[in-house]
Amino acid sequence: MAEAFLGIIAKKAADLAASQIIEESSRLSRVREDLLWIESEMRYIRSYLKDADAKQLRTNVVSNFIRDIWDLAYDVEDIIDTYFPKMRSSRSRWKRLLDFRNMRIAHGFVKEVEGIRKRVEDIKNARQTFGIDESSRSREEDTWDPRQSFPHLDEPNVVGFDNLIKILVHKVVDEDLHHRVVSIIGFPGLGKTTLARKVYNSARQSKVYNSDRQRFDCTAWICVSESPNEKGLLRDIAGQVGLEEKKIERDVEKNLFEFLSTKRYVIVIDDIWHTRAWDALKIGLPSNSENGSRIILTSRNKDVGVHVGGPNSVLTLEPLDQETSRRLFYKLFVDDLQNICETQDPPQLEKIGEQILERCSGVPLAIVLAAGLLKLRERSETAWKGVLEDMGQGNDRCTEIFALSYKDLPLNLKPCFLYFGLFPEDREVGAFDLINIWAAEGFIRGSRVREVEEVGDDYLNHLIARNVIQVVKRRVNGRVRSVRIHDIMHNLCIQEGDKINFQNIHRDEINCNTALKLRRVAIHGSDTDHYHALYTKTSSLRAMFCFDPRYPWNRKAHKNLLGDSKFLRVLSVEKGNDVPRSLLTKISNLRQLTYLKLGSRGMTVELPFAISNLKSLLTLNLREVYEVYLPNVIWSMKQLRHILLPRCCIAPLFCWVNLDLFHPIEISLPNLQTLHGLPGEIFKADWLHKITSLRRLQVNYVNKDIIGVLSDAAPVSHKLEELSLDGPLPETTSLNLVRYDNLFELYILDVELKDLSHDKLPPNLIKLSLFWTNLTTSPTEALKKLQKLKFLQLLGHSFKGKELVFSGEPGCFPQLEVLEIDWLPNLERVVVEEGGMPRLRDFIIRGRSIPETLLPDRVRNAMRF
Repeated sequence: MAEAFLGIIAKKAADLAASQIIEESSRLSRVREDLLWIESEMRYIRSYLKDADAKQLRTNVVSNFIRDIWDLAYDVEDIIDTYFPKMRSSRSRWKRLLDFRNMRIAHGFVKEVEGIRKRVEDIKNARQTFGIDESSRSREEDTWDPRQSFPHLDEPNVVGFDNLIKILVHKVVDEDLHHRVVSIIGFPGLGKTTLARKVYNSARQSKVYNSDRQRFDCTAWICVSESPNEKGLLRDIAGQVGLEEKKIERDVEKNLFEFLSTKRYVIVIDDIWHTRAWDALKIGLPSNSENGSRIILTSRNKDVGVHVGGPNSVLTLEPLDQETSRRLFYKLFVDDLQNICETQDPPQLEKIGEQILERCSGVPLAIVLAAGLLKLRERSETAWKGVLEDMGQGNDRCTEIFALSYKDLPLNLKPCFLYFGLFPEDREVGAFDLINIWAAEGFIRGSRVREVEEVGDDYLNHLIARNVIQVVKRRVNGRVRSVRIHDIMHNLCIQEGDKINFQNIHRDEINCNTALKLRRVAIHGSDTDHYHALYTKTSSLRAMFCFDPRYPWNRKAHKNLLGDSKFLRVLSVEKGNDVPRSLLTKISNLRQLTYLKLGSRGMTVELPFAISNLKSLLTLNLREVYEVYLPNVIWSMKQLRHILLPRCCIAPLFCWVNLDLFHPIEISLPNLQTLHGLPGEIFKADWLHKITSLRRLQVNYVNKDIIGVLSDAAPVSHKLEELSLDGPLPETTSLNLVRYDNLFELYILDVELKDLSHDKLPPNLIKLSLFWTNLTTSPTEALKKLQKLKFLQLLGHSFKGKELVFSGEPGCFPQLEVLEIDWLPNLERVVVEEGGMPRLRDFIIRGRSIPETLLPDRVRNAMRF
């Protein structure tokens, strides 16, 4: 991975050498020479790291050599980031003063580089001593095409589990069986979590016979891991099952027990290691087996399953047999079997494939990762044999396969993969967050022809294609919405990251090393004050994550922490207590901050006008907070690419005076891609014409002026892909979006629509969701002509009529796959004509009273309540 990081530094040095500040002053020629030298040396060192990486498996001395290169790379990055943000262009009336200032800064930079030169010479000498060879070309040049497309294979691989799933689902949903616990036991990689998730999802969707009632009143899923915070886990369960916020914060054990005592629930306790963890959790979980409540647990320890549910609750997973292993392995090549058959020597490839399978020892995760290693390689004996040899001959072959799946990654993907180690185990991670964090770190870059977000999608898809991460959800256009990583691979991220000081994960039980020069820190459910007391060196910090901190930040802690972290690029605080105003003031001084996310129950964020100091900020995500005092300077931060806001946004006030009046601005957001939570009350509608790069727009408190601008002859943005309009807007209105050719997802909530007309709808719409639109004429006449519509939701009071008819004429609803009708109180009849909706696979109909239905058998079979 060092190769990728050195490449980033080399690119940064080259860009600075060609910058206006350096070019315009002949006095900075020495600085330019040093920058070009840094670029050259970083690329040179990078060229022989591949051989060093292979040799470190055989000797610890070479491992130390690689660690020295990492330390050098970190220090070079610190030097560049220390000096160059201070330089200013001298093309102004203050030219002489600025020239003098820049020369003083340059002197400090040149002096620092002298020390770097000596260390580079030491590394070169060590390279010759260890016999490390220079590679003829960088590895990513012959490893992957970042624009390669990949087929969707998102369903977890459950080959060999079909009968187990049926048995376990029956145990969970059958109310006549008075057993409370189902325990799935087995060593890592056998598929415990995959099996539990299939059973859990089936149980959640099941209905009571001859009723529209859900079988379970509430559900929850928690991941316990080796060193859990039991109280935090109980709070997590409480939040998922719907306990009131105030009851979660105080006496959660008692309140949760009382709440669940009257409910039929199913709760998954995933990856529980010790009986003591259960003893702490059970205080909040009543035994409701009589009413059908169930607990599904997974563990690698059989004693835990017996302790929790007794010996009859235990199902022990075993490795797959040879034939089932083979079926799983070749299922992953289902799209490539023809290519394999056309290779020069298929029998030889099959023989090597069998040897690789043998080394996987029937462990599903090992089989999946081995398939990922082969899938993107040339179909040749040499390529497959190379994978076989890299797997090694040791006793713990599966562990070697897991490690190889990381070592085999292209160089540019390794830092992106390691980032998963910063997130809590079993965390569902949003693709939006990941990609924008990678961009903030400089791991991915856009170009003149491609946006950085598109490059990020490619990187994510490549990790998915190699099976090192798994898709959880996709957007309606096929793009990845969220992903998850297996706990074994999560541990691998942490182990590999620790070797190079990539990250530090802080939990209460860890004795932290105060000598570390920290780059990235993740605090999982800990006291942030306690954390800062353990560390003395945060001056090199690039990223900080706080996941569910238990206590509020005090003034001293955040003053020390953020005051020292002048290089911080990523700051994310999730699900914590209130962040004080003084912290936001400190954040405004973090001039290199590129990604900022604050999310907390009940948090009020008062953004200072000084937020405009953050000239590098690309992503501002405040979507999860309660309310934001939003200064108008936000709309003039032209570098911003993503703004996400909560429903409640308020203009900054002092003594009831709008402070925006004292800060007149010219709106300038040429790069903005996402604007979620646009506050219709304080945002001027005609400003939308100046945000021409938008791809995703969500408007709260939409008004007729905004509707009018969106309906203009000239689209706000030709790139717009997703649009959500949220009222209330009780006045009947007409909306014309036919000119938005790229719009594929449309949500309209609490907006009174006059009607729906085909010639006013986006022609390439894939998903449409209507809620409380109070249409008086049937929407099916207009919608049936949308040739790409796949998902249609007609929800609460979206239609006031009594009958919906879905035509069976050719060309009507040709692509519709999912139809959901929910809470249309006036609806008495739903008719689907023969031949109507030929691709329908899921028909959901709910409400206080279910209307009469006239349906073909094909549609009736797709129906669920």
